[in-house]
Amino acid sequence: MQYPTLSALKNAYKQGRLPQMLLLDGVAGSGKKLIAMELAKMLCENSSEPVIWVIPIDGDAEDRDSPAKIDAKTLELSQKFMQNPFHIGYITDAAMVSVGMVEHLLKNFELKAGGNRTVIITNADLIDDLSANKLLKTFEEVPPNTYFILTANSRHSLLPTIRSRSTCFYVPFLKNNEIIEVLKNYGYSAPSEDILEFAAGSAGKAMFAIDSNYSELKKKVEVYADYATNGDASSAILYAQEIEKSINIVAFFLEGLAMRCPAHIQSINFLLKAVLAKKFSPEHAIQNMALRLAQKAI
Repeated sequence: MQYPTLSALKNAYKQGRLPQMLLLDGVAGSGKKLIAMELAKMLCENSSEPVIWVIPIDGDAEDRDSPAKIDAKTLELSQKFMQNPFHIGYITDAAMVSVGMVEHLLKNFELKAGGNRTVIITNADLIDDLSANKLLKTFEEVPPNTYFILTANSRHSLLPTIRSRSTCFYVPFLKNNEIIEVLKNYGYSAPSEDILEFAAGSAGKAMFAIDSNYSELKKKVEVYADYATNGDASSAILYAQEIEKSINIVAFFLEGLAMRCPAHIQSINFLLKAVLAKKFSPEHAIQNMALRLAQKAI
């Protein structure tokens, strides 16, 4: 499978004009991590330096300040990405890049590099403001032979100071035949038409939908929607109690609801963005949506 963004960046490197600060943005599960890894492999081909990963991690605050725990968790996640860079279920709801993680990263630059050094910062939109500000000086004056490759679902979710220092490349949505090909390459059976429709250009989303039994979730969406659109918010809320309340599952639930109730897409999108930005809890979003649907029905 061909990735035009990857081809363009490889050509830029051959011509000696690859920027030291790259930002790959696009929908989750579209191949940004795969492109980042392929670039890192190319950059470090003749280098004695290993690829450095910075990955948002969860756990207690002290876990994100302990070098040993940071290394262990980063190794675990980076190995998962190397096995399947499309899957979107490896980063948890509570994950973040902390100041301690940034300080741990910067210690790598105290020693002179033995060739090109590449740093992949995945899900860079989960860097908190303090950590981002601590990175700014390094981003302003990137050390020689050092390349930063950031991935994010949207460049606009990053601090403007980081965005302005990066050369941004958009990774486009995948076509359905490309999603089918990717899934086959990573051991998945061909997805159903409703999963392809739901995936909306993301192989990772299709994978997570299959792993999360989206077909069953879709049935739950329909029951919930029937209660709510008939004015019975209480029954919808009670029924929704059996639905897992992780951010990813509730995001899937709301997206499925948007397909089921297109007339309410504006309200659903508002709540979806609020959940993903962690301004609403998943429980609150489901309750709020039931009330909105029921009020429209009365």
